Amino acid sequence: MIDNLFELFKKLTDAPDDEPQDDNAIVLAAVSLMLEVARSDSGGEQVEHAVIRNILTTEFDVDSGLIDSLLTAGIEKVEDATDLFQFTQLINQRYSHAQKEDLVYAMWRVALADGKVQAIEDHIIRRVAGLIHVAHGDFIRLKLKARG
Repeated sequence: MIDNLFELFKKLTDAPDDEPQDDNAIVLAAVSLMLEVARSDSGGEQVEHAVIRNILTTEFDVDSGLIDSLLTAGIEKVEDATDLFQFTQLINQRYSHAQKEDLVYAMWRVALADGKVQAIEDHIIRRVAGLIHVAHGDFIRLKLKARG
């Protein structure tokens, strides 16, 4: 299953823009960005992973049987990644502006899961927001909304 997700992801990142893309790959890209936030700070990963599971179930409408595979694939993808561009490229190709804001909001929820936002988490979310063309004002608004 994980190999299938990796193949989809690889195929999508290498595919021409006019080829249809699979929803699992875009979700894998979003999961990878959330996992990058979760792994960036020290401690709290279990709580942050629980928040990611909740987001996948409630907001991404991912089947519960697929969540573990997506998390495992995302963890491996993030560990092998040299930059965020491979993930944000797919987001830019497929997501509307509202979906991009939803992703930034989800990343803030992951960062806040353990009760504190560390500078590295803020930095990663800020970089992703810039790469996916979410304005700084929206970045701040989504941060405050997540703190809500």
